[in-house]
Amino acid sequence: MSKEKPPKVAMVVGATGATGQVLMASLLASDHYSEVIVLHYRTTPWRDHLKVREIVLSLDQLQDLEPGLTVDVLFCCLGTTIKKAGSKPAFAKVDRDYVLALGQWAVSHGQPSFHLISAHGADKRSLAFYMKVKGEAESGLKRMGLRSLSIYQPSLLHGERNEFRLMESIGFYVMSLLGSLPVSGLKALRPTRIEALAKLMYQQSLLDVSGLQVFRPSDIAACE
Repeated sequence: MSKEKPPKVAMVVGATGATGQVLMASLLASDHYSEVIVLHYRTTPWRDHLKVREIVLSLDQLQDLEPGLTVDVLFCCLGTTIKKAGSKPAFAKVDRDYVLALGQWAVSHGQPSFHLISAHGADKRSLAFYMKVKGEAESGLKRMGLRSLSIYQPSLLHGERNEFRLMESIGFYVMSLLGSLPVSGLKALRPTRIEALAKLMYQQSLLDVSGLQVFRPSDIAACE
């Protein structure tokens, strides 16, 4: 008879984002997780939830996290825009530098499985700044020797958001049209549903796998 595995402890960084919020709902409803640590720079709506341990800390101060803190799964749902960040360097700080800092923390604190939301087309050699930064984050994590690294590369994310993004809305209709054309190379352009991404991340976090896994738009769409 196989022994039942004890519930896991998860850490979510970027919990207040669109995907992070959907993922949080799954984690808090799950019997597979006994505790969810929310690491955020300010208080969140989950601060009083019985299963949540909220740590209010800027990622610039990641070294100040208590030394003995270990988790089983680390979800990195960080993501901003150049407009919201205010500049290209500020954007890179969130989407690359903070991601790599979390990776280093994971290497030094029990090697939790690391789940990163990246982007379809991420490439450190890309001429597009956004894709270049995403690619640099992926490349940096791959070099760290993480025990288990899962990278999710969605197309343009589509779903409920707390803010309206005009260019994203326009992009949704354009990419939906292109993705519907009978050309195999364009199918990856179809927008990715936030709910499907969060569902796949949750499902994969329950598996005990080692090494690198990369999930592309078609993999994520299979969860719809």
